[in-house]
Amino acid sequence: MNSDGKQLLTLREAYRLALVIADEQAGLLKRSLLLFALSFFAQGCAYTCFYPLLKALFATPPDLQTAGWWVVAMAALGCLDLFCRWLAHNFDYTGAIVDVTHQLREKLGDRLRRMPLEHLYSHRTGDLSATLSICVDNAVLHMGVISSLILQTLIVPIVVIAGTLWADWRLALALLLLFPLAVPIYRWRRRSSRQEKRDVAQAYADVESDSVEYIQGLPVLRAVNQVGKKSARMQSSIATLRTAQANGLIEATLPALLMSTLVEIGLLVVLAMGTYWVLGGSCTIPVLAALLVMVSRLSEPLSIFVNVTPVLDIVETSFERIQELLAIRDLPVHPEAEQPNGYSIAFERVDFSYKDQETKALEQISFSLPPCSLTALVGPSGSGKTTIAKLIMRYADPQSGLIRIGANDIRTLRQEELMRCLSVVFQDVYLFDDTIFNNIRMGRPEASDSEVEAAARSAYCHEFIQRLPQGYQTRIGDIGGSLSGGERQRISIARAILKNAPIVILDEPTAALDTESEVAVQRAIDALVRNRTVIVIAHRLSTVVGADTILVIVDGRLVERGTHAELLAGQGRYHQMWNVQQRVKQWSLHKTGP
Repeated sequence: MNSDGKQLLTLREAYRLALVIADEQAGLLKRSLLLFALSFFAQGCAYTCFYPLLKALFATPPDLQTAGWWVVAMAALGCLDLFCRWLAHNFDYTGAIVDVTHQLREKLGDRLRRMPLEHLYSHRTGDLSATLSICVDNAVLHMGVISSLILQTLIVPIVVIAGTLWADWRLALALLLLFPLAVPIYRWRRRSSRQEKRDVAQAYADVESDSVEYIQGLPVLRAVNQVGKKSARMQSSIATLRTAQANGLIEATLPALLMSTLVEIGLLVVLAMGTYWVLGGSCTIPVLAALLVMVSRLSEPLSIFVNVTPVLDIVETSFERIQELLAIRDLPVHPEAEQPNGYSIAFERVDFSYKDQETKALEQISFSLPPCSLTALVGPSGSGKTTIAKLIMRYADPQSGLIRIGANDIRTLRQEELMRCLSVVFQDVYLFDDTIFNNIRMGRPEASDSEVEAAARSAYCHEFIQRLPQGYQTRIGDIGGSLSGGERQRISIARAILKNAPIVILDEPTAALDTESEVAVQRAIDALVRNRTVIVIAHRLSTVVGADTILVIVDGRLVERGTHAELLAGQGRYHQMWNVQQRVKQWSLHKTGP
């Protein structure tokens, strides 16, 4: 049992785990392992042929004919060993193992596409990246080579001991006693190995996550002079990885040395006993000579066995991380999935709390928004406005209450149908490192070139695109870094226009823009929202005075609703917010005298 209370992965469990990982290629893996076993059985039999071969050569006179037949037998067994091993490695060489990694990554990719956003956002990007790359490789690529090494260190010695039993049972028994002596060292190494591999895997994931964050945040880090050694998190994760790797090497060295020493001393003891029996006349020189030849061949694979088996812990640890993602289930959809029959939006007594948080983000929220209306969500930061938008996109299901689109509970809509109804323009725009044309076309991949250009014109970004070096074919850099904030925002609006969804969610799209960019983006938004059900999250109340309905959210509760005029007349929370923002506009900086 390991220090964490879990049983060590046995060879049988490792075999079953390998079949699970191989999935569709499990049949080929079984065939490969069977061929490896046959190969090493033939190799062990070839070694045992030294007993009758040397017996024939040491006979008086030497029996050359018999010796010749045993040489032929050894050659045949060697050819069988080579042939079976060649076929066994087809699992690697023909690309089957690559297919396993490809299929596993496809499964993980599909899971990432479908998992609830609540779960997706709980994982760091680098952590997911490490699972898709390092963990998949560790779980799969070791299966071929490591399986052959483990089978070799198990099968060949067993066959040799069986052959030695036929030649001299005392020597066979002495060889057999080496295995029980190695068990404590083997288990010691495995107990430390499992936690070590987990620590290293987590350290790698943290380094990858922090590297992504560090690289994306370099402009900010430079601005605050926190690059290099002052980037504390990056330096800490690298130091943690170094410590984990160093501890792993230290913990692996002593057991490996002890195992190697035990094997070498044990085999020398067996040879010494054989020599004693030869001198006593109860054992023959040919038997001892044959044993000497085989011992020289067996010592190395036996001594490295303790270093090979911890690879099982690498496979197990990696697959645990993979299985953790694969085990995340989709949000449940009613078996008789429906098609949306309208585009009104309704919340009915919705309560929602984020994962692992006791405080409710939304409490007893109820409202109904007619189709083709403009609704604004206003309120202090952290009041629950964005949570409402997330729940419409089914970020997660509320703990109680219903959310409807048209007459449909959104839990009866498949994810594809729900997202087909929605276009979302976020405050923080994410554009991919691709051409401007392809970034817009993501809204509707089957759209024609002219439709993409028409969407760009509607979003008032055609002119600045034309001024770029390659126009629509200009690559915009990672996260759209080569464009201004207003230009990125208009590209995202063009994408939403091209999608042509009946419901539009705007998450404060002009909050971080200068006046000129805000005007351009607002014109693009006007083109986007025509004849659609629109929800806009706003902090600047002046941008939503024309909304059909304004919902005021405070501490997760809906405290007021109405038009701008009605809410001002009500002298409530909205009225207070409006007066505060009007006073801020009137502030000015005055030069003070000496």
